[in-house]
Amino acid sequence: MGWFQLPLFVWGIYATAIIQVLATPVLGITMVLLIMERAFNIGIFDAQIGGDPVLFQHFFWFYSHPAVYIMILPGMAIISEIIPTFSRRTIFGYRLIALSSVAIALIGFLVWGHHMFTSGESALAASIFSFLTFLVAIPSGIKVFNWMATMYKSSISLETPMLYAVSFLLLFGIGGLTGIFLGALSVDIHLHDTYFVVAHFHYVMMGGTVIAFLGGVHYWWSKMFGRMYNETVGRIACCIVNSSLYISSLLSGAGYWALGC
Repeated sequence: MGWFQLPLFVWGIYATAIIQVLATPVLGITMVLLIMERAFNIGIFDAQIGGDPVLFQHFFWFYSHPAVYIMILPGMAIISEIIPTFSRRTIFGYRLIALSSVAIALIGFLVWGHHMFTSGESALAASIFSFLTFLVAIPSGIKVFNWMATMYKSSISLETPMLYAVSFLLLFGIGGLTGIFLGALSVDIHLHDTYFVVAHFHYVMMGGTVIAFLGGVHYWWSKMFGRMYNETVGRIACCIVNSSLYISSLLSGAGYWALGC
């Protein structure tokens, strides 16, 4: 098979693997440096012994922001399989969706500084990281619009996996939109360390990754276990899961902040 005959799920896992191979060693190196500092009293991160705590933030976020894509890219890959199946048509914009997975993986390494707008970095660096943050939103937007184009005027079957996919579009849409706000330097300065950030992260992780994985479990259930799940129970469970996400976010204040009420 050529590259552009591969399933979109394979493209998503491939992009995830790129991040894992390149980002995880940085976390390992950071842990080694931390051990050296604690064991041998070498000033690396601790300012009291000549270290730089901001350096620790750079190392941490250089790994931890791509780690978010390690979690969400497989979820996006699952959605790319579910939507065309239950829309009963070929995925719209196959090549763009495939390449957007790789683009997210690569650009995701360049945006860690948007977590550090209040750490004292220069205005130039903050502006560059803000621009790159907007840039990484483009491949995600390409995916969402192509998924919606696939569903447009199609014969949609709202079985359990598709219900989770539709829920993903709504919840991840909220999470992605709030990420745009946080990428804007002038806005993030005021929203930093507030529940808005918590809301953004949880809408992406719970409303994105978890919902997509639940959809994937139902989608491949028969292949994994050799039997079908109960469709009625699956739909009821989907409604309960989504309701609990909405209620918990509102009760915690996350939904209040994220929706700008």
